[in-house]
Amino acid sequence: RRCQSEQATAMANEERVADLLHALPFSLEDGQAQLQGPSSCIRYDSGCDINPVGYIDRQGFEGYSLQYADETKGMAELEQIEQQGNELCSTLYTYRSIARALPTVTGDDAHKRAMYSASFEVLHPYITRVKTLMFFKDDVIQKFCTNLMLLVRSEGRKKADDGRVPCEGLMMQLISVLDVVVVLDSLKDTKACLNNDFSTYKRAFQHVRADVANADQITQENNLLQPFLAHKEKLLFEMKQAVHKVPGYDDVLAAMANLTLEYLEQGWYMLPKEKHRLLRGSAYLVWLLDSDAKGGP
Repeated sequence: RRCQSEQATAMANEERVADLLHALPFSLEDGQAQLQGPSSCIRYDSGCDINPVGYIDRQGFEGYSLQYADETKGMAELEQIEQQGNELCSTLYTYRSIARALPTVTGDDAHKRAMYSASFEVLHPYITRVKTLMFFKDDVIQKFCTNLMLLVRSEGRKKADDGRVPCEGLMMQLISVLDVVVVLDSLKDTKACLNNDFSTYKRAFQHVRADVANADQITQENNLLQPFLAHKEKLLFEMKQAVHKVPGYDDVLAAMANLTLEYLEQGWYMLPKEKHRLLRGSAYLVWLLDSDAKGGP
């Protein structure tokens, strides 16, 4: 009886509250006026160090600014190279061994062939990404030396004309590209799983070569990839060889090294990655300057 009495009292209280809400002079439905209107999302993106249009408006200026038309074109090309290099850095940094997860090949010939075929199918997309780094090497070295020659010619015109000022923006972009190459080489050399996966991939490819359509092309690429992964600092070494073939490279590299030191001494950087870029750039620019033919240490 006591429980029934408590339930009746609770139901009476609920009915009384409902009657009070119904008697209010305003409505509690969704149709009431909103005190604050909806706010739209505002997106702000600051990209002062990357030009989104590739300096496409450089031809619209006349007079003094036209002297840097070739330099701005080179800066746009180097920005694209730097972006590709950063994507490859992310690929290498996040790369994990695939061969360790593959089962050991056992059984009869038919079963072994099936396992090799499955291993090749699994490893092929990952090794293709590694080959992208090898092809990127030739592209980045060619772009770096081409734009270095622009600065060499600019340095020569500066000596003939005191009013000529080398393009500092192109120098800084070359330093950024050099820093990407340094990071890529370091990641490639520290990832031992790259060589392990490639060895497993090459072994599996030898057993299924007859079933692969572009077997000859893959064989040529594998022959190029093997020494690329085996040699330490392969990108930097070939870049140094190519840079030393550019006449007058030493004056420009020395000016770039002095520029990095000036940025560091004056504190002309904002983020830690910018400071580390300058630190690595100053050291490797001196390394690029070193030459046995010129009596370097």
